[in-house]
Amino acid sequence: MSITRSGHPSLPAILLVLWGLLIPPFEGEIMVNGDGDPARHVRHGETILAQGDVIRTDPFSFTRSGAPFVGFEYGTQVLLAVSHRVGGLPGMVVLTALLIAGTIAGLAAWLLRRRMDPLLVVLVTLAVAVLTNIHWLARPHVFSWPLTLGLLAMLEAPHRPRALAFGLLFAIWANLHGGFLYGWLLIAMYLCGHLFEAWCSRDRARRRLEYQRAGDLGRILPLTIAATVLTPYGWRLPLHLVQFFRDPYLRDVTQEFLSPNFHGPNTLPFLAALLGTIALLAWRPRPHWTHLAVILGNVGMALMSQRNIVLFALTAVPLMALDFAPWWNDTVGKSAFVGRFASNARTGVTIPYLGLTLAVLALLAVNHGRLAGHQVLADRFSTKRFPVEAVDRARSAGLRGRLFHEFVWGGYLLLAWPEQKVFIDGGTDFYGGELLRAHRHVVNLQPGWRDSLDVWRIDLVLVRSDGAMAGELAGASKWRSWYTDSTATMFRRTVAP
Repeated sequence: MSITRSGHPSLPAILLVLWGLLIPPFEGEIMVNGDGDPARHVRHGETILAQGDVIRTDPFSFTRSGAPFVGFEYGTQVLLAVSHRVGGLPGMVVLTALLIAGTIAGLAAWLLRRRMDPLLVVLVTLAVAVLTNIHWLARPHVFSWPLTLGLLAMLEAPHRPRALAFGLLFAIWANLHGGFLYGWLLIAMYLCGHLFEAWCSRDRARRRLEYQRAGDLGRILPLTIAATVLTPYGWRLPLHLVQFFRDPYLRDVTQEFLSPNFHGPNTLPFLAALLGTIALLAWRPRPHWTHLAVILGNVGMALMSQRNIVLFALTAVPLMALDFAPWWNDTVGKSAFVGRFASNARTGVTIPYLGLTLAVLALLAVNHGRLAGHQVLADRFSTKRFPVEAVDRARSAGLRGRLFHEFVWGGYLLLAWPEQKVFIDGGTDFYGGELLRAHRHVVNLQPGWRDSLDVWRIDLVLVRSDGAMAGELAGASKWRSWYTDSTATMFRRTVAP
């Protein structure tokens, strides 16, 4: 593969190479160690591959063993499991990095097609990268990012694709990840935006056009809803998701569902973006109501739940930039430097550099994170975040029994200790608020927590060594410390419940 001087990289190619090669070494560690969900998704994916069918009843826990199971991320779990088979944890990191880099490069390509100035495109993609960074994790939600951007491009097209194209997108989306629920909301925002624009317009032709585009979306929306039943779970999958988001307890205790805390550094970029949004809306003329509906809707969603900051970045930020672009072109865009940058950035090639990036990352994945004899990406879970040594010791000793453990370790235990059933893991949509409340009752040492261990007939307890529960059990007559290190302590019951 040769790259001549005349074949310099296009702007999307530069962004793809830059982010694709920088994300794995600098973000790879936290991608797989942020919580136990990456390991959980691999175990689910491996189970699906082994049995040749989706998971329909729970095989992982003793608390809900055999209960009906709906896996709204089964497609991405299979892909994560395959990447783990190929390259271990580095394989998962490489796949996730490609999705993130591809989304950023795809956004740049779309904005360039909309004739946005390339320097402004760079700034917009940088803002999107910074805002989405808080969720750069090797988890299924990242697969929804390019699909969200694709839906936005379809809705923004002057001549929208046929309804069948929307239906196909949602059928694929439903078989990958439950983020299609947001897709419905995005279409609804555009539908309302067209109706508001028609109501505000005094021009009859314009009003008729807006009503027509709203009517088109009114026919597309039910088709996309119907398309999401084209999964192995049928109608139960969208119904399961709707019921999950109706549980107030799960929303109130799950960290990523909470409102952003602006006292922490992670949400300061969103605070800056929020202030910038207010300034632009106050300074510039009112944007089209479709844009305004998406901006306001996503601001509200992001203020309600910090996980929605990503959706704000992928939709509201590009739309604000499109409305801001005319002013940019009339001022900053007229400078000589910006003009030279634009003339170079609008040319160039993408495919050769895409192939080169894929080749380097594939080599890194196949070699399990080793490059030129050096371990560039970690190939083991962090011993500081997870009970790696405790689990290894327990498996070697053939330890068995009903295990109570830290919530965040549930997913790791599924993968690292597959013969041991867990109490609970990160799949709270399946376990429900009642079991999560029971778990927190014990972990928080609320009155009667010891009795709860008896009721559940717990034989083993695996908790943080520096936690309050470890201190309480260390002095209890019914329990004996079987193994301990700086991260985790395993307790074994000495008296039958």
